[in-house]
Amino acid sequence: MIVTTTNSIEGREISRYNDPIAANVVIGTNIFSDIGASYVDFFGGRSTSYEKKIQEMYKRVTETLKQRAQAIRADAIIGLSVDIDEISGKGSQMFMITAVGTPVHLKEVARVPMEKQDDLLDGELIQQKVRADIILENYKSVEFMNKDTAEFIATSGLREFELLVVEAINWSVGA
Repeated sequence: MIVTTTNSIEGREISRYNDPIAANVVIGTNIFSDIGASYVDFFGGRSTSYEKKIQEMYKRVTETLKQRAQAIRADAIIGLSVDIDEISGKGSQMFMITAVGTPVHLKEVARVPMEKQDDLLDGELIQQKVRADIILENYKSVEFMNKDTAEFIATSGLREFELLVVEAINWSVGA
């Protein structure tokens, strides 16, 4: 499942947005982490024990979000926001991480092959696609197809014609 901080997913179109979902994880530090962190605080440096705890929390909270999104059959989570807080009092210290995101349903966006992208600029590919739609509506079989239409199908390289090409091969073998 795609989880992103952006509000869109490149190459995909969002077909439906769901209400935002949230997940929280709270982890207490242990006495050894606190002692190690106090030395790091006094002498300077990085607290690897706290870093590991925060990484563990992040992994747990994102997995929880994914599970909640999958429960509603979402394909991705967009707009992910993560907040980390410290909860302390009565001699104890804990970390809380909160993550919020919007589960979405996606649909594929047709990709244009690299060699056809220039055609897209001048409209040739669009014209071919329109012609392909017309052919597919009018010719359910290759039996009565004229030569120009057959040549267009053979040279266009459009995937829309795969079934017609297979049928033409089978028809010519059986004729």
